[in-house]
Amino acid sequence: MNSLSGSKVSVSQLSTNSHSHETIRSVPLDIDQLDSSFNSSQKRDENLTSSMPHSIGSDSHLSLQNTTINSFKAPPRLSSFNPVSGINRISLKQFPSEYGSALTYSNGNSDGNNSPTSEDNNTVPTSSISPWNSAVGRASLGGKSGRVIERLMGENDMLKRELHIERLRAEEQKQAVKMAEGRMEALAAEYDGKLHEAAVNKTMLKRKERQLADLRLQVEVEKSKATVAIESERIWKEQIQKVEEESKQHVEDAFNYAAMMDARNAAMTNHWKEQGNEVNRAVAKLSKEIEEINLERKQDDKRLNTLQGLCDQQATLLEELLEKRNAIVLKHKEYKCSQEESLRDIKTSAIQVEEKSELLLAETQKVLGELKWALSLKKNERTP
Repeated sequence: MNSLSGSKVSVSQLSTNSHSHETIRSVPLDIDQLDSSFNSSQKRDENLTSSMPHSIGSDSHLSLQNTTINSFKAPPRLSSFNPVSGINRISLKQFPSEYGSALTYSNGNSDGNNSPTSEDNNTVPTSSISPWNSAVGRASLGGKSGRVIERLMGENDMLKRELHIERLRAEEQKQAVKMAEGRMEALAAEYDGKLHEAAVNKTMLKRKERQLADLRLQVEVEKSKATVAIESERIWKEQIQKVEEESKQHVEDAFNYAAMMDARNAAMTNHWKEQGNEVNRAVAKLSKEIEEINLERKQDDKRLNTLQGLCDQQATLLEELLEKRNAIVLKHKEYKCSQEESLRDIKTSAIQVEEKSELLLAETQKVLGELKWALSLKKNERTP
């Protein structure tokens, strides 16, 4: 904001300084650059409005956007002005002496008189036909055309100063738009955070509601379980009382039965004493027979041990014989394989010898035929 205020002060100072000096200066116009800067600022504002989807529903954002965009005014278009405004300052600074007294124009930084002056009391050439000049044509600076040109050039300079001021204002508006963009981005981020927080709170609320419904169902289930438990407790208490009464009756019956059995036992012991003596004698006799049977069993165990030893010896001998038999079988197989291989070698060598002998026989027969042919030739040579 300090930079903006400083820029505003500078613009106001420039405007006051520019109006205080009525200097006729020609500044080259850059209308295309001005239009391009204006169009770029408009495009930036459009992008700013389209890139903030969260600010559509908020009135504050819309009002801020409208104020920032509407406050920026387009600088005036200067394409319809007189082309004399494009005259160079250097070309208008001093006229040649052949057109009369030289007119000088002070710059904005000079302390002299800002109005065009003449060295000979504003005298102009008196020739009726002025020579052609690239700056003002055939018009003379001392007459009406010169005053019109001076007035137009003054207006041109004033418009250029206003154009410069408007450019500075446009820069200030750009800075304000940038600051507004930052504020709008911050507000959009805050709005997004609030939306996210609201969504999270909504989901948490739904989850809590579901948990509350589950807890209510659990409470209802527990209540039903409690009623069932109370009813079962009452039933069990009644059954316990019934069982206690029945158990007391059973205990009394058991005591009575035990007393009756004791009486019967006493009677039986007194009656069966003689039978007990006979039983003791039978037990003694059976014990002797059992001892004899035990002795016989021990002898049989010894015999079984000896037979088990013999069986173990026979088993070891049988294993040794089986191992020897397996070794003999393996050796027989090896011998058989070796004999078959040797027989195969003998057969192959016999076949080779037979083939060689056949070849030798064929060669000898061939050689014999050649010898016979040679001998027959010699005989034929001798006979004539």
